[in-house]
Amino acid sequence: MKAALKSRTPRRLPPLALAALCLVGWGPDVAIARETWFTGEGSFQLGRIVHADTSIQRYDGNFMRATSAQLAIETKFSEALRMRAGMGVVERHFLDAGIGVNDRNPTIYAPYFVEASLTWSFLRESALRPSLIGGYFPYNYNPDAKNLGLYLLRGPAYPGILVSGFETRDAQGLANTLGARVRLTTGPVEHDFILASEVELYPLFDLSPAYVATWRHGRLLRLGAGINLHHYLPVDSRITNPDTLAYDGSDEDPFGNGPYSRTNIYVDFSDTAGGRAPDTTFLSFRGVKLMANAAFDVKELFGGLPALGPEDLKVYGEIALLGLDRRKAYRELYGDLRQRMPVMVGFNLPAFRALDHLSLEVEWYGSRVKDDLKRFQATTSAFPSPIPVNNAGAIAVDTRRDNLKWSLHASRVLAGHVRLSAQVANDHTRPGGTYTSPPAEWQGLFSRPRDWYWMTKIAYFF
Repeated sequence: MKAALKSRTPRRLPPLALAALCLVGWGPDVAIARETWFTGEGSFQLGRIVHADTSIQRYDGNFMRATSAQLAIETKFSEALRMRAGMGVVERHFLDAGIGVNDRNPTIYAPYFVEASLTWSFLRESALRPSLIGGYFPYNYNPDAKNLGLYLLRGPAYPGILVSGFETRDAQGLANTLGARVRLTTGPVEHDFILASEVELYPLFDLSPAYVATWRHGRLLRLGAGINLHHYLPVDSRITNPDTLAYDGSDEDPFGNGPYSRTNIYVDFSDTAGGRAPDTTFLSFRGVKLMANAAFDVKELFGGLPALGPEDLKVYGEIALLGLDRRKAYRELYGDLRQRMPVMVGFNLPAFRALDHLSLEVEWYGSRVKDDLKRFQATTSAFPSPIPVNNAGAIAVDTRRDNLKWSLHASRVLAGHVRLSAQVANDHTRPGGTYTSPPAEWQGLFSRPRDWYWMTKIAYFF
């Protein structure tokens, strides 16, 4: 959100900084054309899990509450150079997975980056209108998505586990990409070249080159497509693309129990007749992700409808393919290509200007992989691995029953500074840590059609 507070007082840069800027062509006018905006937001959100059962803990009836505050500064050094930096903190509590006299868990505080980036619009007279942004910045190639979707840059390739939830940073304009993005424009098409460093899931700090193209025909139609070479530039290839057994013996299995007891290899015991050794495939975190998305505004066919809001009657969607490797080991672990293709369709219901949007999103994903990111966390009891979490025994879930996800999100801005929002959904929300049962913290809460939650939020921003 743009700030209500703006400082236009000219401020001169230190001599060395000014000289450096002049050397790269931004000119001496940098010292006298400076503008500064301050932006901030404070929010409170409250919701409740109506029904959820991870087979480890029961979360029915758990309230979800969070309070946050953030502050950022944006400085315009010149028409070509801008800087934005800010931080925030959120206060929340662990979900308890039970309701009782003592079932209340401690409050935790988590700082986060609003943004820390530098944007340079160079060669501004060029028809390509190139720009470069670097640092930790927000990036969203599908601005219509409110919850589901955004598959190209969220979550791993192997296994293709999806990420979503109530007003995540990807959909809220908070920093979600560490690295750099170059944008070029050719007529109605925007070309984004992205180099992103992994900061959330193991293996950390690997670089992923990605490309996204977006074509627009006014407000009527938007088409987009992209490719992500996920973890293709590893910091340590021995971790991302292992080709030998682990030094600590964690890959060894003297009982021959199959792939789930191993960390980075899949062993095929189907053809060991005549004393032949089983076929071994070394698995990789690296994978190719493909994406296509579209949005269509029905109102534009009629020249706009005054009774409806700008977002009403818009139809949008996204489809992706998570991982292209079709070798037997990958088919056995992750399924065929059809089982690696999430599809999301969204529709903005008519709100007649009472709301800024009322968005219904539906997702179908026929993955047979358990919705659990625990394998991407290094703990004392588990080794990070691209092999899916074991879906057997007491913690098993029916992965066929969680294929369908849905979300209904509503929002309204009042008086230019207060935003009210609400959501009901069955999505990929995770506990994010449980005080009494850490093994459950990375597993998706909603694995059956009857599972759902509601959430509300009020925010003041300037």
